Amino acid sequence: ISPLMWAIDSGRLEAAAAMISDLLTIRADRERYYYGFKELFDRHHDIIKRLCTEAPALLPTLLDGLVWRCRATTDGQRRVNYYIKNLLVDSEGFVSETLEWLVAAKDPKTMVHEVIVRVSDTLWNGLVARAFIVSKLWFIVSLIIFMLGQAILPKSDSSDMLAVRILIFFGRMFNYLVTLMRLLFNHGRWTVHAYLTGDTMGWRYFRVPRYLKTPIDCAGFFLMWLVLLMCTHEPMFWCLAGEGFENFPTEMCEDADSVRMRYSVFAMGAMVIHWLMLIDLAVFSTGLSAFVLVIWQVLTEMTRFLAALIFLLLTFSSAISVLDHPYFEMRDIPNTAMALFSITIRLFEDDYENMLGEPALLTAVFVFVTASAVVLLNLLIAQINCSYIFIYNDMLGFARLNRAKVIVETLENARQGVWDRFVESLGLDIPLEFNEGDIGVSGGLQVLEPANAHPVTADRIQRFGGSCAADMPWPGDAQGAETADRYDHLEDLLNKVLLRVNKKSGRRRTFNLEQHRSGGGTPNDSSLDVSGLDISGSSENEASSPAAEG
Repeated sequence: ISPLMWAIDSGRLEAAAAMISDLLTIRADRERYYYGFKELFDRHHDIIKRLCTEAPALLPTLLDGLVWRCRATTDGQRRVNYYIKNLLVDSEGFVSETLEWLVAAKDPKTMVHEVIVRVSDTLWNGLVARAFIVSKLWFIVSLIIFMLGQAILPKSDSSDMLAVRILIFFGRMFNYLVTLMRLLFNHGRWTVHAYLTGDTMGWRYFRVPRYLKTPIDCAGFFLMWLVLLMCTHEPMFWCLAGEGFENFPTEMCEDADSVRMRYSVFAMGAMVIHWLMLIDLAVFSTGLSAFVLVIWQVLTEMTRFLAALIFLLLTFSSAISVLDHPYFEMRDIPNTAMALFSITIRLFEDDYENMLGEPALLTAVFVFVTASAVVLLNLLIAQINCSYIFIYNDMLGFARLNRAKVIVETLENARQGVWDRFVESLGLDIPLEFNEGDIGVSGGLQVLEPANAHPVTADRIQRFGGSCAADMPWPGDAQGAETADRYDHLEDLLNKVLLRVNKKSGRRRTFNLEQHRSGGGTPNDSSLDVSGLDISGSSENEASSPAAEG
């Protein structure tokens, strides 16, 4: 039975924190260093997971114990050791599940801890960033070819040339044969796996794959359907099957006139989704990623504002359309709603002077403007301000959390050979120096930071100059023992004082009772006199005894 796990399971978090602090205390004698972080992770390889789910308050205690900072500085730089081997590699040499557990916990404050930042940056800069950009390279190429085939070459002055038409045709065929086939394969495989394993979620009256909850995957799913609809409405295919075969490749023929408009709508939607999916590249910069998160938070407030605005538009457009008035721009519900919306966003071209002859209509418009432009818009500004203040404190943590998700997803597909070479390049088994020439323990990474970043006034290492026998118990803290002795002396002193008070109080009660029986006062007249007490630690009798004199 592990005392640490027992303390966590039973809610004794103070005892668990004391155990973790003691295990992660660096001690040293004249021969070696003693640091229990390896034993802690070897015995409890899932300690991070247990703390995330059962005792999140202990995570800072554990993570703080994995950092050592040198008290001395050199050229304005301070030596810092991060003992993060067990957070990067598990006991079998595979990728540690630490980041996966932290991502599942969804705590932005933990993600900005310096140890977790060091772990994520080490993985991102050393291995994940290159693999991530390679995985997105095909999408960037697909977007460039899609723009050339849909928005650039068909709109150029030389679009009627045969060579340009051939380039447009091959560009679109690339989108259908490569981009569409890749999307169909990936989403088909993920969908089948989700239904076979039961990894679905409820949406309305249906069960849909849970992976669609991720915005990027959901956007890719809709992009697949839009490109598929583009393929079925491709004007060049309709011209090839009709009378435009002689001038092929071309999209200008009578057979394609019926599908050209729908095709352009599908292409416009696919173009928008293509660009929106590039937001996933914001993880390369934590600042940019935090800004994107703020935008998403603002959009949630905008949806509430638009819902309230639509309600007002329907209410007042219905009411104004019932009113008998000659104003042409507000003759029915759709035109009235469009005019009121234009007034709200200040794009209405007409003037209020044309409504002066209709007081009822002018009153209704003024009430709508007051409710929408004055109340709703100012309320939207206030909500956005409050939301920004709320998310600003944790937006860097959320950005780090988003990057950690990408790291976890990328490492799931990493080859073991690539991972082994990366771990070997870190040199985690090389002992780190505490000071120049002072070789310490292995299992970490050493970096230099500015000396004023984290001032250090005391060395974290507890050094002992006595016997170096490893089987002997570690000596107690001298300062703590001295403090305990003082408390013991104070407790003995208080016991002696209370004993003296109780004896004198008993004698005084007996004397007052005899006076009361003889009519000389009441028992309540008694008073306590402690002026003769000596609280220096010894009584008068003890001071005057032969033993004391001796």
